[in-house]
Amino acid sequence: MKVPTSFSVRKYVRSGTLKQKEESGEAMEGWTIEGWIVAFILLVFALVAVLFIRHLNRRKRYDVSKISLRDIDRMDGHEFEDYLVVLLTAIGFDTYPTKKSRDFGADLLFLNDNGERVVVQAKRYQAKLGLGPVQEVYSAKSFYEADQGLVITSAEAVTESCWKLASKTGVGFLLREDMEELISHIRRGRLDEAAALIETPVYPEKAAAVPKLEAVESERGRVRVGEYFFKGG
Repeated sequence: MKVPTSFSVRKYVRSGTLKQKEESGEAMEGWTIEGWIVAFILLVFALVAVLFIRHLNRRKRYDVSKISLRDIDRMDGHEFEDYLVVLLTAIGFDTYPTKKSRDFGADLLFLNDNGERVVVQAKRYQAKLGLGPVQEVYSAKSFYEADQGLVITSAEAVTESCWKLASKTGVGFLLREDMEELISHIRRGRLDEAAALIETPVYPEKAAAVPKLEAVESERGRVRVGEYFFKGG
């Protein structure tokens, strides 16, 4: 067998490449103006369809009547506050959002059917709720001269200390289970039932006793607490 020289190999490769280009050129020449127009129209339609689907998904994401509990779990704190403002207003309450900073413990206020002012602390949590939200909404109740304090949260439960403090301060809760029921009412257009749920939050039973405290003792003018002490003359 005759081994081709490097020149003949290059010639063979070059001729093969030229043949491919000629075939490609013939294929391109086979495209008529009408074919290019049809391809362009199809491309435009596909682009419009993608943009339209994105628009629908965006509308669904922010449409309160379609939002699910899973959507709430993906919200940040400010988004959850805005969601509640729209929801309470849609239900029929006069609702007033506070500033995003320096809100003095309240994320929003609304007037219930009795004309009472309710301050709300909104917490988009999945862990147990601690003392913080109750402390904040209780101070906000005084600052805004409100009649009721309410914590609305996506958390499933609260800590024991949080529950005890709420029982002493009269703060109510709408927890994850209540949120799920509220969402169900909203998605089905049952606004009266949604309003009734908002106005009947969960309140802990009043605690009968306060924690027992012991006075610091002073012996012969000497006082000691931790590492600190005082010796009298």
